[in-house]
Amino acid sequence: MIKINSNIFNSTKTWISIMGLLSACLIQTVGMAANPVSIFDLMNHQEVLEVTLEGDFETLKTSRRSAEGQMVSLKFEDAAGEEQSWNLEVTLRGNFRRMRCTAMPPMKLNFKKKELKEAGLAKFDDMKLVTQCMEDDEYSKAAVLKEYLAYKIYNEVTVESFKVQLLKITYIDTNSGSSSKQWGFLIEDTAQMRNRLGAKKTEQERGLKREAFNQTAFYKTAIFQYMIGNSDWDVTASRNVKMIIKDGKTLMIPYDFDFSGLVDASYALPNANYVMTSVQDRIYMGFEEDLTNLDATLDFYKTKKGKIKELVKNFKVLRMGDRRNVINYLNGFYDTIDTIQYRAKKAAANSELVSGID
Repeated sequence: MIKINSNIFNSTKTWISIMGLLSACLIQTVGMAANPVSIFDLMNHQEVLEVTLEGDFETLKTSRRSAEGQMVSLKFEDAAGEEQSWNLEVTLRGNFRRMRCTAMPPMKLNFKKKELKEAGLAKFDDMKLVTQCMEDDEYSKAAVLKEYLAYKIYNEVTVESFKVQLLKITYIDTNSGSSSKQWGFLIEDTAQMRNRLGAKKTEQERGLKREAFNQTAFYKTAIFQYMIGNSDWDVTASRNVKMIIKDGKTLMIPYDFDFSGLVDASYALPNANYVMTSVQDRIYMGFEEDLTNLDATLDFYKTKKGKIKELVKNFKVLRMGDRRNVINYLNGFYDTIDTIQYRAKKAAANSELVSGID
């Protein structure tokens, strides 16, 4: 059982790091119970975190339909400069990317609660890892960085969102001894996100009516999806949105933005359910009744324009040309912000309809 190479219980620097993170959580949660420090928190301390993952990745990639996981080792440095070394299980996740990625498919990192507890960390034990899906080229790199940027833009819009951590990953294959470096990012554990927001699980995720939602939060989410040109979500089917309950109302927390026009991934397909001709088309996919109630939300997004554009400009991990393309795409939203386009979904009776998006 490997947790921390330099003996966490005897490491003053490591405990200082953990206590510093705990203090930050206490400051940020006035009026709420303190959020416990998690493994995600230990990794979420700088813009780009370099990590090493070592395991049998070739077997993992050639067994994409299998639910079985692989044991891997994870190494990184925490905020105190201490090396963290963990053994954990990784499993493949997702549908489209899992089967179509030509490079490393997306994974879930599964830590052991017992080992987290022994290390003085919170019980939040799994995180999604978004990988550089296609072969190692600049276009693939740009796609994963732009998807990460979409999450960061939504963090700017609202705290009711998933936190993410950008990674520069060194993969070492234990069978071949080969190694490669690629980009990726972590998405915080859903349970940690609920805990952070003081929310709870919902008993119903599908078929929710408009009245079930916190309307202000719903409009923010739906307009964000419109702004980035994402049609790969569905409120009634709870597709690519996580439903949670806060203050008696449902919040939908979006994720998976690779099919959006902002990301413009090479494998993305337009959603045929809405007669789209390009992934960069924008359509409003909330409820049609929303269209008469969006003024306050659109005004809110107008106030965020400067900060969102600065966020993109300052994300210098992404090439200048790609940042310029993202800003141009966002400008397209702001130039037409007062004419939101709604389009009804094709009738479900058409059994031959295939969206091309899963």
